[in-house]
Amino acid sequence: MKVLITSPSLNEKENVSGISTMVSNIIAHGGGKFTHFAAGRKDDEKLDLNWVTSQFRLPLLFRQALARTKPDIVHINTAFEPRAIVRDLVLARSAGRHPIILHVHGGRFVMQDFSNGIIARFAKSLLRSASTVIALSEGEAEALTRFEPGLIVKVLPNAVDTKQFPTIERKWGDKNIVFLGRLHEAKGLDDIVEACRMLVGQGFKFRFTCFGAGPDREKFLTSMKEVLGERFHYGGVVSGDAKVRALNDADILLLPSKFEGLPLAVLEAMAAGCVPVVSDRGSVASVVEDGRNGFLIEPGDLTQILGKLKNLLSEGETFWEEYRRNAREIVRSRFDIAAYMEKLNDLYTETARQK
Repeated sequence: MKVLITSPSLNEKENVSGISTMVSNIIAHGGGKFTHFAAGRKDDEKLDLNWVTSQFRLPLLFRQALARTKPDIVHINTAFEPRAIVRDLVLARSAGRHPIILHVHGGRFVMQDFSNGIIARFAKSLLRSASTVIALSEGEAEALTRFEPGLIVKVLPNAVDTKQFPTIERKWGDKNIVFLGRLHEAKGLDDIVEACRMLVGQGFKFRFTCFGAGPDREKFLTSMKEVLGERFHYGGVVSGDAKVRALNDADILLLPSKFEGLPLAVLEAMAAGCVPVVSDRGSVASVVEDGRNGFLIEPGDLTQILGKLKNLLSEGETFWEEYRRNAREIVRSRFDIAAYMEKLNDLYTETARQK
């Protein structure tokens, strides 16, 4: 079965995107049946006339890719954000009679009401264009069916290759907090800066390592260096073995995002034995069990973020070993890429029959 699959650029140096990382994983474990079609803005790409022109050309390029590859399935990966909804509705309508899988990777308007009625109508049309709709969790599936009654949504949580993250023995010492992802204010960067500033002011000792890229990189790096000095390290964009080594050196993943789907950074960090402190948004609670394998926070609640970090930094070695073990076990048992690909292949077969 041949699949034409969409996402932003798969080059992590051009685009730090959870959707792109998940699509890279699908292609790597899919047995060579995939053709990738790039749809989405690169990190350093400006919203200027060149970008607008490229969007007008996108449907033509998509139809050319369809004619060239003759896929059995079109797999459109989207997020419920205004620009992504409009772009992917155009692609869906350009797909003609090809069966479409619409894979919704979170976004602010999965779990909250649309602020724009026109975009809401576009979103409904996009959902109706699909033969199969995939959501990241039962909660997000229920939200989509409330938004578009009668819609049948399949649940397929994100997954990682857990074999990349073997259990290692960690040295006991000052803890290393890590951020891994897109450097955008929506990821809670201001809260990270202020939480670190307050921890330092109260005498807590820790390191902070940041990996990623995005429009707010320079502002964030400058602020963190001011707060932490030599205890802050920026490692750029990492992938593959370098990402595994980075997470093996980390103890806490801090991700106080304003909205999320099911971040691969959370799954990867937990597979490596990091304890996540992450926002209770999107499908995060389907993997992070508060007080057992990590901690859920409300984005923007600095008192709560600070309290969780202070408790973690004060705990002893027995506590840490239990939480690391719990974090690894849930990802290995429920979010491994091998089981994911079996379920996705079943959905491909089921969707192809609808042609």
